[in-house]
Formats: sequence, structure tokens, C-alpha cells
Amino acid sequence: MKQGMMWGLGLAALLLGSHPLFAADTAKGKALHDAGCLGGCHASKGNGDPNALYQRSNRKDSLEKLRAQVAFCNQQVLHSKWFPEDEADVVEYLNATFYHFKLDK
Repeated sequence: MKQGMMWGLGLAALLLGSHPLFAADTAKGKALHDAGCLGGCHASKGNGDPNALYQRSNRKDSLEKLRAQVAFCNQQVLHSKWFPEDEADVVEYLNATFYHFKLDK
């Protein structure tokens, strides 16, 4: 019984999470990014400036590649501490702040 209920709640969250009413949260994305990314990894790769990664000439050049990079970092560096909606929030923050790619509809 509990498994069925949990499965149903998970499905509802998935369906509602993809609804436009529940769009990615830029402020939450910034908080997650700052806590998870600005420490050693980004600072070391940006010669002390953790945001330098987003301003380099060979930075990600599409929203799809940005999403893939955030997912990669979540899996390989953060060891999947973020849920998919957290990744979407971080992508939203990075896109709004540094990249300005046209959003998919």
C-alpha cells in the first residue's frame, strides 16, 4: 500500500513539476549553485574567480549543452545531491545570469 501511494505521489510531482505554473526558480538555483559549485572546483578552474568559467571563450554554446554540463557536475562532482528540479533551477539561474539562451517552450 505504501509503495503504491509513494509511486502515485512521485508521478504527481513529476507531472506537476513539468507544468509551466511550476517554472524553474532562479533564486533557488543561485543558492544551490553558490553552495555546490563556487567552492574548490570552480575557483580552482577560474584562477580564483569561480564565475570565470561562464565568461571564457569556449563556454557552453547552447541551452542543451548547459543542461548536460549541470547534470554532469551533479552526477560526477556533487554525487547526485540535486534532484532534476534542482538541476533545472541551476540551469535557469546560469542562463539568466550568464548565458541568455532562448528558452525552450
